Amino acid sequence: MKHVAVRSKGRVLETTEMDMDYQPTQATTLSALKSDQPVNVLIVDDDDLVRETLQFVLEDADYQVFPASNAIEALGILENQSVDMILSDIFMPGMNGFELLRQIKQRRPDVPVVLITGFANIEMARHALKEGAVDFITKPYNVSEIPILVERNLTRVGIDNIVKETLHAEIQKTYRATMEALLAALDTRDTETEGHSERVAAYTMMMAEKLDLTPEELTSIERGALLHDIGKIGVPDSILYKPGPLNDQEWEVMKQHPIDGYRMCMKVELLQPAAPIVLHHHERWDGKGYPHGLSGEQIPLGARLFAIADTLDAITSDRPYRKAQSFEKACEEIEQCSGKQFDPTIVEIFLAIPAEQWQTVRQITMTGREMRSAA
Repeated sequence: MKHVAVRSKGRVLETTEMDMDYQPTQATTLSALKSDQPVNVLIVDDDDLVRETLQFVLEDADYQVFPASNAIEALGILENQSVDMILSDIFMPGMNGFELLRQIKQRRPDVPVVLITGFANIEMARHALKEGAVDFITKPYNVSEIPILVERNLTRVGIDNIVKETLHAEIQKTYRATMEALLAALDTRDTETEGHSERVAAYTMMMAEKLDLTPEELTSIERGALLHDIGKIGVPDSILYKPGPLNDQEWEVMKQHPIDGYRMCMKVELLQPAAPIVLHHHERWDGKGYPHGLSGEQIPLGARLFAIADTLDAITSDRPYRKAQSFEKACEEIEQCSGKQFDPTIVEIFLAIPAEQWQTVRQITMTGREMRSAA
């Protein structure tokens, strides 16, 4: 055993009896045992002795260490290496530890950061945690306990992530149940077009997936297409089920359903991004639609996609006043309405998809619905 006093910037970093043949405990190697991949730790400190000491102890505990002498070097490593945890000094020349922490949270918010300083007080610790650090340690500290500190914080962060993922999954499950309940309620109100919502959502997504959209945008478009007519739940039966044409007063009531549907969606956080599609799904490219008479690209993209999908399903489905027509006939009518009712760019995307593919999607959605009904 040897009595070691490690000094950093004139201050005692640690005073302890260390075995020069120091062996890591089982706790310190837990991360390495859990995975074939090493756990990567980035150490940021302008003091060579501190940096090298921490590197020695962590590497001895089977961690992969990336040392950096300043914040700029650390950010470069972070851009090019997989990093599981960062230990950073606060007081360094140039960018200090707090500024580095903010940069890390912008670039890699998932990476936990522990701040280290020899000039600590309660306010500084609070500030570090408020800025997003997972832990805050002061010098002097026992160097041999650093691997345990790293393991403890990695485990805590891992547990927090599991809890967050579990909660997110439960919330998603609840929202899906809410959507299914809304769709079921809509089906009981509009039996003449049973399965319409699923079909138009599938048609809309066929076109949407041809565009350069994010997963979040695609999800919102799909939900908006599914729930486009949810406002019809509030339409009186005498209007919704009227066998003949609506008079002017009844038509004004019917035209209210996009607004009612929008309000319903805005009350459910998950559905808020889809609400504009519900609100504007009856707008027209030439501005002659409702409820707000929007034109051109004023109309949300999802609503412009949906407008074509809705017309496709209307033409190819049986109605009380006529039989379903062919997909080829639907393509002709939609092409004729390009630049009037529909966005010309979206019409081009629509026409580039063979009629056989549209027929296949229709059959798949109808089969899936029949299977769910039989279950």
